[in-house]
Amino acid sequence: MKNKICLLGALLLILTVSSCRQDSDTLIPYDHNDVMAFEEATKSFAAQYKVFWNGMNQNYALWDYEMENGLDWDAEYDKFLPRFEELDKRQDVTDDDLKALMDEMVEPLHDGHMSVRFLNYQTKRYVGASPAYLRNAKRPDYTAPRELGDKKDKLAALSNIKSEDILDSYTSSTSLNKLFAHMLPDGSTRKWVDAEIERLSNLTTPTEMEESRLAGLKAYTEDFNLMVKNFSTNEQLVEDYNKLVLKYGYLSIPGLTAIDPSYINAGVSVSYALLKGNIVYMYLSEFMLSNYLVPEYLEELKLSDQGLQQAKEIQATWQKWFDKIQELHKAGTLGGVVIDIRGNGGGMVTDYQYVLGALLPSGGFTPCQLRYKRGTARLDYSPLMPQVMPTYPDDHVTVTEPIVVLADCNSISMSEITSRSCSLIPNAHLIGKRTWGGLCALNDNSTFSYNYSGHIGVRDVTPVYVYTPLVATFSMDGKQLEGIGITPEIEVDLDKTMFYNNHGDTQLERALQFIRNGN
Repeated sequence: MKNKICLLGALLLILTVSSCRQDSDTLIPYDHNDVMAFEEATKSFAAQYKVFWNGMNQNYALWDYEMENGLDWDAEYDKFLPRFEELDKRQDVTDDDLKALMDEMVEPLHDGHMSVRFLNYQTKRYVGASPAYLRNAKRPDYTAPRELGDKKDKLAALSNIKSEDILDSYTSSTSLNKLFAHMLPDGSTRKWVDAEIERLSNLTTPTEMEESRLAGLKAYTEDFNLMVKNFSTNEQLVEDYNKLVLKYGYLSIPGLTAIDPSYINAGVSVSYALLKGNIVYMYLSEFMLSNYLVPEYLEELKLSDQGLQQAKEIQATWQKWFDKIQELHKAGTLGGVVIDIRGNGGGMVTDYQYVLGALLPSGGFTPCQLRYKRGTARLDYSPLMPQVMPTYPDDHVTVTEPIVVLADCNSISMSEITSRSCSLIPNAHLIGKRTWGGLCALNDNSTFSYNYSGHIGVRDVTPVYVYTPLVATFSMDGKQLEGIGITPEIEVDLDKTMFYNNHGDTQLERALQFIRNGN
């Protein structure tokens, strides 16, 4: 979870590592780019493993939970260090070789957010591993994270709801998938370019200007295809795409407009619909609404005029959803509410007040308990404390009608806190599939360095980087759900063939049936 509320009083302290392993009594801060911690790891796989093992030893939030599940961290060191030392003896270590060993290294861990990156110093490329991906990939209901231009935003398009059931709707998006969709082969812009190329190619006596335009459109197509083929990171993609916009602006291609780089980390798709029976529906692709609904956060995005217009559309979509619920509840005609967070990878804690928290009383809601890492020894943890989530502070109604949250195996982090809340709200119900299993909270250390922060190193700067929670999350009865997820009250499979062909949505249909019939 990304939390925009800064943690105050963070100190740069020298951290003490508590362990019986070699070199583990050295005083090293692993949470930022410290030369003592990372110098040797720039040229040794074994040194990278030592950084990983020692950094986890002092920063990880779940050691008691891992011990309960049979993990012996000292035995892991004795098992894996010799294998990384063997890699150092070779001069032909491929990225696949390194990844295979890293996958085995992280597989026993239950952290649902964890991302580990080692630098293959022989190929000069970073290699990643995630225990959660390994675990969830074995699930029969697992759907791989969707790539650029795939059909994730078909959820936002409401294309699987019968048109006669939609009384009103509004959709907006700043997500990269949506912003690029019209540029890809099946998109409207690409179809226009292809048709224009065909038209100009079929001219028997083209003018010099027409020949120049044809050459430009062909060059644009080649450059765009090459850009997509070489796609590595969203940051690079947006940078390369905006260069194409400048280069080929003279062609006046419909939809070829620059994308605000702020949307790389703040993009979101939101859909509102009023469905038959006065059921008010919202789809949310990420918990990033606060970026648009909180004025100071919106100002931080530093958007262009076009970006500000897109931001206003996000605001309008959410407002329509919120206002319709208020209107119908006050009139006594609200049938129910559906919050669709399938495929939602999480985001900002402050978003709670604009989603499920917009239907609850003001003053906050406590779905879980938290504890922090409070020292460098493995079990140096704070006491459990309530996790109070923000609810909508302004005047609004408390919804007493049925609320259904739709979730699936790719509902992560804030989506899971939202899903977990359903068990504590009498009129709220979770439908779909068991969630990802990553409830523990995270903070960004790219600007601030926190003691025992969970972060090890700096992404793509240090030869080792680990993204892991600062906080451990427990249910109100003290159960740890990391690596497990939230099981729905009503479990329903998604018929993918039907869904991707716009022939229906089995999970949403079950949610609507529950609201209309009460079962």
